Amino acid sequence: MAETESKRSRRVEFELLRILAMAGVVMNHVFNYGLDIYGDFRVDASSPVGALVWSVLEILKLMALPSVNCYILITGYFMIDRTELRLKGIWKVWSTTWFYAVGIYLLCVLLSIVPFEGKELLRHATPLLSNDYWFVTSYLILSLLAPFIAWALQRASKRQYQVALVIGGVICFQPLLGWLLMDKQQVLLFIYLFIIGGYIRKYADQALSMRQAVLVYIATMMVMFAYTLYKNHPLENTLYSVFAMAYHGLVLPLSVAMFYIAKAWRIVNVRFRNAILCLAPLSFAVYIIHTQPIVHNWLWAESAELLSRSNVCVLPLLCTIITLAVFAVCVLVDYLRISLSRFIRKTVSCIL
Repeated sequence: MAETESKRSRRVEFELLRILAMAGVVMNHVFNYGLDIYGDFRVDASSPVGALVWSVLEILKLMALPSVNCYILITGYFMIDRTELRLKGIWKVWSTTWFYAVGIYLLCVLLSIVPFEGKELLRHATPLLSNDYWFVTSYLILSLLAPFIAWALQRASKRQYQVALVIGGVICFQPLLGWLLMDKQQVLLFIYLFIIGGYIRKYADQALSMRQAVLVYIATMMVMFAYTLYKNHPLENTLYSVFAMAYHGLVLPLSVAMFYIAKAWRIVNVRFRNAILCLAPLSFAVYIIHTQPIVHNWLWAESAELLSRSNVCVLPLLCTIITLAVFAVCVLVDYLRISLSRFIRKTVSCIL
């Protein structure tokens, strides 16, 4: 009984990591499209206040970067022992994506927000082909490949598994061949993250304690922050950019450290555990809803206007508030969708 409870507790901790990861994805988008950090956004760091604001923004951005990686590490950790094709999970991801992609477009047509166009309907009805949701596309491809990867790795020795990790690291890790081979190769990175998550489950479950994982996390963050400071520090420059880093660069060890930290959490409060278990299944829809093209264009246009008119000192707080607001609204929308679906099924069942 104790062992079963331990497994359940660990699952709750990973569900919390899923929630935090999806919130991190939203925060990444707040920085990318709201603040427009890849455009002309700069912070005047010539004063102590300006330097502090830039530092907080940079740290928030760096903290949000491992989100996608952590999501895939969790998938590898739990699916490394499963060689059957998870058709139900694949269908759930695809059907939810299709529902929001098409549903939001048709709703906007009905509300006269956008005109009806056959070409646009086709685009929204084929979200994977149009690559409006790159994460979903790569995740579904990984889900289709996962049983075959798991089958192969179950038959590999520990040494062979380690060789696969090394080869994958050479190919994917940015300071090695990653800078040459990994341009927009999300599926390849997802496969490598899946392999890492599986290795942790099979051979390295206790490789890092909470304390060690925190130390690795802090050390990696310090190196990343120092690098962004270096990139911002040519002579006589006081306008600092908020830099992002590639998922397959230093973000990779940061993600693994974050994964171990989450694995070491112990959540015993029953209400908190129940809240996590209720919220986690709704969190995936957060990505689909807020990246739907019409929502995406409206959301970040409004956010960009708000952030551009705000005092620089409140930007870290505003970015956090926008992140939480977007997450909460999307979760509420998906909760209403699921509740309505259950009501309709129940009603139809009663009639029949």
